[in-house]
Amino acid sequence: MARLTLSEVILENFMSYEYARVQLNRGLNLISGPNGAGKSSILLAISVATGQSYTERSRKLSDLIRRGKETARVTLVLNNAAVDGKRPVPLINSDLITVSRYLKKDGTYWFEINSKEASKFDVNRLFKSVGMNPDNMLIIMHQNMIEEFAITSPEEKLRMVEEAVGFLPYRNAIFDAEEKLSRILGEEEATTQLLSSAEQTLAYWKDLNDRHEEKRRLLEKKFYLEREMVWAQVIKNEKAVASIEERIRLKSAQLEDLRNGIAEKRAAAERLWSDYLGEKERLRILLSAPDRLSERGISDERLDSIVRSYVDTRVEEAVMRYRAGELDREIGDLKSDLEEAKGLLAEAQRGAKDAGDRIQTARTLMEISDEIRYVNAHLLSLGDVPEDAPSMYEAYKKTYQELKQKAAVVGENRKHLIEEIAERKRIWREVLERLIAEITPIYRGVLSRVGGTGEIRLSNMDDPERAGIEVTVGFRGASPVLLDAYAQSGGERAVATMAFLLALQHQLKSPVRAVDEFDVHMDPFNREAMMRMLFSFMNENSDVQFIVITPSQLSAVGDFANIIFVQNVHGKSEVARAAAARA
Repeated sequence: MARLTLSEVILENFMSYEYARVQLNRGLNLISGPNGAGKSSILLAISVATGQSYTERSRKLSDLIRRGKETARVTLVLNNAAVDGKRPVPLINSDLITVSRYLKKDGTYWFEINSKEASKFDVNRLFKSVGMNPDNMLIIMHQNMIEEFAITSPEEKLRMVEEAVGFLPYRNAIFDAEEKLSRILGEEEATTQLLSSAEQTLAYWKDLNDRHEEKRRLLEKKFYLEREMVWAQVIKNEKAVASIEERIRLKSAQLEDLRNGIAEKRAAAERLWSDYLGEKERLRILLSAPDRLSERGISDERLDSIVRSYVDTRVEEAVMRYRAGELDREIGDLKSDLEEAKGLLAEAQRGAKDAGDRIQTARTLMEISDEIRYVNAHLLSLGDVPEDAPSMYEAYKKTYQELKQKAAVVGENRKHLIEEIAERKRIWREVLERLIAEITPIYRGVLSRVGGTGEIRLSNMDDPERAGIEVTVGFRGASPVLLDAYAQSGGERAVATMAFLLALQHQLKSPVRAVDEFDVHMDPFNREAMMRMLFSFMNENSDVQFIVITPSQLSAVGDFANIIFVQNVHGKSEVARAAAARA
């Protein structure tokens, strides 16, 4: 695997340097020299060139320019040679990459990558692409950062570790998902509010729509009733005409029967009159024949009977004639009534022309009229209803359904996202727990060589915002306590911090690591022990580039380290290479 290597640092008018080229190798680079020689300026120059914000010895970039000069430049020469066809920085198709930063007295600055102007973002992206964040003290630890690490909060320690070993995406994935969840919860709340408002509006328009529908139904019913009323009038008049005609027919039949009866009575009366005259003649004959006097009584009786029958017949005929006259007058009146009824029927039929198809009804006009009054009263109770009520109701119904569907989708997304967050937290915890399980034995092993012991543990892992790493240490048989600014001496803090750094080395992604004067507060025994462990690590990991700055006298270095001496001659820092490491 190809690893980016810092081959050279070129300083021009930078702090105490007028011009210097610092050759660096893969593996261990030891920068040594007396205090004030300019050792730390080399690491500061690397930091400035990589865009690091840390400038411990200067508040302003312009203060880093050599006195009497207007411009300073720091250039990093990086080895980007391909291994197995792959370059460390594949976006730049060149074996060498130069990154320069120019500083002006007026406070302005700019970057160049391979002699082409670039932004700070471009520079940061270049180094972070290979896992090198110069702002992370676990990668570049300046002077006094040993002390600073001890007082750094557990939360910040964990963030630095995650970034340095490449685990930060796990936590960021949680935060991204939680941010999405926050947006979804906001969206869900907004959707719920909109849904509630839409529900109220929909209820309002539903009431109007129901009233509109009821009004439409009542108007249709009223129209039908009005048609029914018209046809009921026609039917009533038709029945009246038919009734009068039937009465005329019946009375005409009665009149015909009476007339036939009168004729029969008249004929009967005529026969009786003829019988009367015959019997009267016979009685006259009997009265003139004395020998037939015995028959005279019988003839008188017969004559009386005929007279009575004749009188009865004439009376009956007279009665029948009276009744016939009455019927004739009644028929005349009925015919007048019939003409009037036919006129009313014709008028009703003319009115029914616009009443549509005939409606057969058995109800009376009064019954229909009562129902029309009831419908009118119901219509009046409905009040004014907007004509667009149905369309508005359908529009709001559609909107409500869409919001309801959206709320369901948002709710489902929330559910899935909560599950996703739980899964991401589980993965995040597992990778960190594995990391701690791997580095803790190394940490203990380093401490054990200087008579110490300790633990590295995770805290508050249920909350990614508050999660942290706690480092404990104890020396000379004392129980381990939390590493901080008060519980340990300066030397003990330095030893614990270096033990932590050494434990992490196999996990760090950055190809370049640096530490400045980690041994200032250490006694000779601890200093040599830490240095030997550092040498041992570098001997096993020759592909890593490690820069160590120390003012201490070097011993037991061996022939694998690139040793650089820095001295200040007449106010100007100079660099001398004392030993070459393996290439």
